Amino acid sequence: MRELYPDLWQTTPEHPMTAFPHSTSNAYLLLRDTGNVLFYCTGREAIGESHEEADLDRIADLGGIAEVFLGHWHEATPSLKRIKERFGARIVVHARDAAPVEKHSGVAPECTFWDRQMLVGDVEAIPTPGHTVGSACYLYRSPHGRTYLFTGDTIWPARGRWTSATFEDDTKQSTHRASLDLLATLRPDVVLSAISPESTWVEIAPDEWGAAIEAAKARLA
Repeated sequence: MRELYPDLWQTTPEHPMTAFPHSTSNAYLLLRDTGNVLFYCTGREAIGESHEEADLDRIADLGGIAEVFLGHWHEATPSLKRIKERFGARIVVHARDAAPVEKHSGVAPECTFWDRQMLVGDVEAIPTPGHTVGSACYLYRSPHGRTYLFTGDTIWPARGRWTSATFEDDTKQSTHRASLDLLATLRPDVVLSAISPESTWVEIAPDEWGAAIEAAKARLA
């Protein structure tokens, strides 16, 4: 693991997609006085050696995990159960992705949401259906001065561009574009996706973010 900012750590890179061996996945640990939050899920390694146990030991040193916020059900692997058992963490996900999360991880989410709202006091949950019907992003305004936007697989950087993909047949591309338009109204300083063929976190300026959204919408066409 490595420290990105005083209150944010990135897990060891993993490569969970056998069809795309160069794609990198990370989870992110947000340190909070009222309980640490893990965004996405570590331990998804499919190629080579998993670094999950070392990461979980480091997370324990940093105060453990109070909640795991999932961007969508693709992040729900059997490792989610190990994280819950070790730290007693609550699993948080959009209500429409709750059933597949339980199916694929063996863990039923304790907290679900339908609408845009604040969770655990200072993390804003933003439903962004498109990649899956229950995809969601999360916004956090750090007391250290930056605004973090956790985008899951709703939008991610890819070889100098930004991209997005509709995964489920019952999610229309028009819905996905509307979700991206909603994200365009935000002003993140740091965007952190769940997977990317390059770095999953990027510092970004407001004018760059608007262009990133338009590029991702173009890739949906």
